[in-house]
Amino acid sequence: MTRSDIVIVGGGMVGAAAACALGRQGLKVMLLEKRPPAPLEGQPCCQTRASALTLASRRLLEALGAWEVLAPWAQPFDAMHVWSDDVSGEVVFRAAEVGAEALGWVVPNAVVQAALWQRLPETVTVRESGLAALDAEAGTVTLESGESLEARLIVGADGAHSLTRRLAAMPLDSHEYGQAAIVGCVRTEKSHENACWQRYISEGPVAFLAMREGWSSLAWYVPLTRLEETLALPDEVFRARLEAASGGRLGRIIEVDGRAGFPLVRRHARRYVRGRVVLIGDAAHTVHPQAGQGVNLGLLDVAALAEEIGVDTGVDWACTGALQRYQRRRYGDNLLVQRAMDGFDSLFDHGLPWKRPLRQAVLTAGRTLSPARALLTDLALRGRWA
Repeated sequence: MTRSDIVIVGGGMVGAAAACALGRQGLKVMLLEKRPPAPLEGQPCCQTRASALTLASRRLLEALGAWEVLAPWAQPFDAMHVWSDDVSGEVVFRAAEVGAEALGWVVPNAVVQAALWQRLPETVTVRESGLAALDAEAGTVTLESGESLEARLIVGADGAHSLTRRLAAMPLDSHEYGQAAIVGCVRTEKSHENACWQRYISEGPVAFLAMREGWSSLAWYVPLTRLEETLALPDEVFRARLEAASGGRLGRIIEVDGRAGFPLVRRHARRYVRGRVVLIGDAAHTVHPQAGQGVNLGLLDVAALAEEIGVDTGVDWACTGALQRYQRRRYGDNLLVQRAMDGFDSLFDHGLPWKRPLRQAVLTAGRTLSPARALLTDLALRGRWA
């Protein structure tokens, strides 16, 4: 039986970051990933899935040596424009208000993953195999290949439909929003001005996030019942409907590339720890993506876990309380962000007329009260909500 200090299930952005962080502490790490990422070289700036990374996420990636690798693909944005189609005015959050160079950086997910894989330390071994079984108390894992592994810690970083979570019998609370997100890249008639643009309409928000080479990352929210119909539209009709949804703020939609869609579901594991199994990232929690906090929360999980078990790499983490300290640190923060995103989603629900004056009041306050706007800007920038 192969023995490691840590087995990490899932080599996406969060799992790869965990492998880098824990491997750099001198721990022997086994990373399980059935589909390693494509090489970084030659990756386009325009890709279907991208993330808006906060300053906190950038600092972690810098510490892991990955930021300098992915920097050519990272597009900083220094402003965010938010408005609703049924009330007057808009709120503009600017990095300059809090003395920052940018509010965030939009980077294709595949680029972040590939950069982290490029920085995996020598203490990390990769197995291109999936998970078949595990024993949470004993810390043993069986791979699809039949190989058996033993570890002091098993880290579930295998996404929203985590097999690690299911095999460890860790209960999950979930809520379906009845919405879907359509993502992709768009090129617009007008410049995105190194900013993000988010409009709230009756069906949900539509957002353009600045990317390299004049592209924007698209996040267009529609009722789940209309997802397949919208994705199947001819290109010209799709562009026309998207232009109408955005209010034509950036002019004509000239080109759309890589469109895809997925249902929106909030998930939260009732516990992040069981025996020698710990969950991070989407395996532990998913959040409404309208504020782009998903991967940022996952990277905060990585930083907290690495800090807690790095205090003494020679102890039994399952017995010393290190894993429970990690859970206490991250559970409340993640829950608070989930509730905040639900609050935004509810506030901009056009189905209830009484919320219209409330939206007007909130947008007016955000536009006219500089301290409140600066506080929200700083919270988003740092990626911390508690």
